Amino acid sequence: MDSRKIVLFFLCSFYSALGQVTPALRLAIQETRSNHDLTRIGLQFLGKPYRANALSGSNPEELVADLTSFDCVTFIENSLALAHAAGDESVYRKSLVHFRYAGDSVQYEKRYHYFSDAMRQLGYPLLGTRDMLQKLPKSFSFLSNYLASKQPGQINLTLLRSRETQLAHNDFYYTPNALIDRLLPLLKSGDLVGLVSKNPAIDFLHTGMIYRKDGKVYLLHASQEYKRVMVSQQTLGEYLKTHRQFIGVSAFRPIFKE
Repeated sequence: MDSRKIVLFFLCSFYSALGQVTPALRLAIQETRSNHDLTRIGLQFLGKPYRANALSGSNPEELVADLTSFDCVTFIENSLALAHAAGDESVYRKSLVHFRYAGDSVQYEKRYHYFSDAMRQLGYPLLGTRDMLQKLPKSFSFLSNYLASKQPGQINLTLLRSRETQLAHNDFYYTPNALIDRLLPLLKSGDLVGLVSKNPAIDFLHTGMIYRKDGKVYLLHASQEYKRVMVSQQTLGEYLKTHRQFIGVSAFRPIFKE
């Protein structure tokens, strides 16, 4: 059996098991792996509904593997996991754990609650040059403070705060809105972007993929505003001007490993 037939066999068994994937997405996974462009997968989910709080709010944590609805982070996690799995269902689930949890441990405290933490642990390089990147103090204390006010049952706040403290010791860099025009030429379709919060306790308020079309840069994302996966109607620069809750972006380039 040649390599193409082997890939096709895995793809067919994978998608019949999940029952959620179109033939077009099968092809998109192959194209993503060949072209290192995650939007080939992401575009297949256009119109899928936005779903907030899709993951568990406390322990015991269970792995949620769902391709029918997304929030802005699960949209990226699932796209990365599909690309990495290349058609093998068992690899897809393991990959989803890898992209969602530190140490590949399915546990609430081990989840990458801060997107910059995931990017750092996955080794995805931050895009930009010294003249456009600025350091911004971040305490990464938002989640633990929020949960403390809710008396969070089985969540280990000490463990969570320890992780947040480690994150706060790392320098956080971003490109402010005023310098975004310098960053745009460096971005390509499939790069990942976090939209930076004004709140010093949290890194990003939203995430998405860069999508280039007709020489312009757009945001491919699971939009809470429009309640679906979509390409932004505005270019990224225009989007930032009309969404003042974001003060800039941090962009990362995924690394595709065989």
